[in-house]
Order: sequence, then structure tokens, then C-alpha cells
Amino acid sequence: MKNTIKRAVAASVIFSGIFMISCKKREEGRYYNREKGFSIQVPSGWDIEERKMNTDLIAVSSAEGPEDSFRENFNVLVEELPTNMTSDEYYQKGIPLFKQFAADFAQHGNGIERIDGTDFRFDIISHKMGPLKIKVLQYLTVRQKKGYLITFSAAEDKFERYAPMFKEIAKGFRFE
Repeated sequence: MKNTIKRAVAASVIFSGIFMISCKKREEGRYYNREKGFSIQVPSGWDIEERKMNTDLIAVSSAEGPEDSFRENFNVLVEELPTNMTSDEYYQKGIPLFKQFAADFAQHGNGIERIDGTDFRFDIISHKMGPLKIKVLQYLTVRQKKGYLITFSAAEDKFERYAPMFKEIAKGFRFE
């Protein structure tokens, strides 16, 4: 359990720091993963890749130009849990590991959002990766012994611009 959560947290930190990645092009539409039991809207023009570094999906924005040093992104991870646990217990197992892997970790807020009839905990956090400060909006829940983690990342100076889009994508998450 600890190793699974550690890998999930490490993947979230790594993916929040993606600069450029080669991905399959995804047309506008909804991404479905029947095996893991979810679907989510992927913005038009965003690239996706499946089953990369312990995530089930990663979606990455197009570069905004040659000076764009960070591509906004989100990833989805669904993991089988070895025991029944609540969303709070799942969070409490993962957040210390996130802090361990993330330099200059800071928490800016949290709350509960109802998505597809299920309460998700959300957190807004930031960390440093190299010279960049990254801001993250992360949603998590536990349902039927599965942990669901959706992590959105942007450069700190662009986060407020992307936050409404990130929230809309999260609201469109569906259990399938």
C-alpha cells in the first residue's frame, strides 16, 4: 500500500513538472477507460498518453509559443486499494509522500466538490521544480476500494488563467 501511494505521489510530482512530452494527438472529445471505470473530457488540441509512469492518462496542453517553458497538464490515476479506506485516509497516506518529493511544498486551500454524485476532496498546492514554481489543483476520492486521483498542473503565474478550465474538466469526470 505504502509503495503504491508512493509511486502515485511520485508520478503526480513528475507529471506536474512536464515541460515537453511526445504524446498521441487527441481530437476534441471524451476519453474513456472502461477497464479503470472512468471517462473525462480532454480539451481540443491537447495531447494524451495512456499508462505512463503509473498514471492511467495524462493530457498536455499545446505549447503557447517558443518561450513557453511549461505545458499545462492533468493526469488521472486509478488504483486498487488493498483495504477499505475513506477519502480522508487516502489523502493522509499520500500527502506526506507528496511533501517528501516536492521542493518548497505549500498548501493554499482545500475543500469538497461533488462530482458525478461522489464527494471528491480537492487541494490547491504548490511546489518548486528546478527554477519553476508549479501550482497544482488535485482531486481525490475513494469508491469501491479504488482510489481516484486527478491532478492538474500549471506554472504558478498561469494557474489562475487555467484554474476555471481545470475545474470544468474535473466536473466532467464520470464513473463508467
